[in-house]
Amino acid sequence: MSPNGSSPHVLILGAGLGGLSLAQALRKRGISFEIFERDNRDLERPQGWTVSVHSMVEDMKESVANDMPPFNTVDHLDSVDIPCEFAYYNPDSTAKMGYRDDGSRTYMWANRSTLRNWLSTHIDIQYDKHAIRIEESDKNVTVHFKDGSSATGDILVGAEGVHSMTRKYILKGNDPVQSEKLFLVSGDVHLTKQEMESQMTLSHSSYLVDFPGAEDGKTYHLFVGLDKLSSPSDPESGADYYFHLTGEDEAADGDGFWTYSATREELCAFALRQARDLPERFRCVIDKATAERMKTPPVRLNTLIMESLPVGRVTLLGDAAHVMTPFRGEGGCHAMKDGLNLARAIDKIDKDNDQSLREALDEYQKEMIKRGCGAAAMSSKEYTTAIDHEKPDSRAVAGMAMVALPQERVVL
Repeated sequence: MSPNGSSPHVLILGAGLGGLSLAQALRKRGISFEIFERDNRDLERPQGWTVSVHSMVEDMKESVANDMPPFNTVDHLDSVDIPCEFAYYNPDSTAKMGYRDDGSRTYMWANRSTLRNWLSTHIDIQYDKHAIRIEESDKNVTVHFKDGSSATGDILVGAEGVHSMTRKYILKGNDPVQSEKLFLVSGDVHLTKQEMESQMTLSHSSYLVDFPGAEDGKTYHLFVGLDKLSSPSDPESGADYYFHLTGEDEAADGDGFWTYSATREELCAFALRQARDLPERFRCVIDKATAERMKTPPVRLNTLIMESLPVGRVTLLGDAAHVMTPFRGEGGCHAMKDGLNLARAIDKIDKDNDQSLREALDEYQKEMIKRGCGAAAMSSKEYTTAIDHEKPDSRAVAGMAMVALPQERVVL
């Protein structure tokens, strides 16, 4: 740990999963920080449904202070004591392949808002802080906000997501983010207890089905996920589910996808038409879709892969450094892992020793880029990679190989 009184003061832009993980790990170490969020405290922004939580669970438990609630409380199945699982189906087969937690709670699914609230425990987030300019010197770094205020520290961390202003500052205006030629049609539905039990029999947490569209014969991926139980203490109240229908459009680019200008009614009708030939058990969620609960504007899929980052007093984590598609369920985990690793790196720094700062941040960035951008590259290829039932290791996630899962009826 840094000599007493010589730890750097850290500025964090972005109170998402990665920025808050960093804040919690710094809080445990007694390292001073300020964390700024662009949005208003009361803004009901979309939180991105659920997050697959796996490779950093034990690290998170060890990296946060003892005054935190148990980490397993973020598990969206915690109250019903059912293990989380993800399943893959071929609609022409009854085989169920995927991943299931072994009871150790090292593989979980968490509602993103619930997870973010857990990470916000005892953290003083400064809201309505829209960063517009960064000034860096040999001794410190200052960030200026749209409201006329500013903050100065020894290190600035850009954790503000795919549209990171910090990344553009580091790369001198260049932006290597690439838009995927994939579109998403997404919606939320509420299921009754009986409908929820039927979906949880297919998979406790989420499942994926590849199928040809009924209207055009193109390949689509249908992802269905449990977002949260309506009332964790009362399963009779049912649950909120969501779906993503993913398609490929080689002709479109950027704002060229028809989904960006489509109405909610058009998006809903498209999903219903393309999925109409799916077996009924897979259509349940889409069949309950209504126009008012379709996601607009649709989620954009991007990939960010970088070879390296210059070393200075400004660095990145999470989607600001390696945004990835959701097909491997790893983006949130890598953002949180970045935050925990960066806290360890900062813990080695003597703010009065520039060499220690550069060495620690250089080591952090090299590992983060290799791991995070490597995962982004794999996630980008995942869409077109068919599930190989003979080689389940080809879809290993966080050390877990895809295996045959038991088909058990769930009764709550």
